[in-house]
Amino acid sequence: MKYVAQIIFGKDQIRKYHNNETLNDCEKIINLKKYTFETWVERNAFYKGIGEAMGWLEFEVIKEFEEKDNKEEKEDDDKFDYWAFIEKYYPKYYHCNSVLLSDILTRKLYGEEISESDEKYIKDWDVRKELFEIDKDLLCKAFENYFNISYPEDLNS
Repeated sequence: MKYVAQIIFGKDQIRKYHNNETLNDCEKIINLKKYTFETWVERNAFYKGIGEAMGWLEFEVIKEFEEKDNKEEKEDDDKFDYWAFIEKYYPKYYHCNSVLLSDILTRKLYGEEISESDEKYIKDWDVRKELFEIDKDLLCKAFENYFNISYPEDLNS
């Protein structure tokens, strides 16, 4: 997965962008840049560094998106997307503390930033082991719900 961002630099150019004025060729070359990041952590570190160096008023991210590598797509074709399954079939997915905890542990496992309070909460945990147990439980409950929807008990009566 790659992360792509297009950034415009300069107060006058940002003003022009917001007023839907076109930038001249020189402004496009100097003030409009596209960056590609290999990881979310790399992207965050870049934004933090550029923000500290320039100040938030002198540049603006005008477009940002994720881009899948073609290699990844071919490898991922046979993989089961268990998070899509959990999101669809887990009861009260959007109100579940286990889903939130799984997200925190996943970000920690990948070296992404998490809040100080989350760091303190999971301080002495075996992150990989805990994440496995939580995700396993979520997937089992989602499958149970899927099974009950697909094969209700009324069919056996």
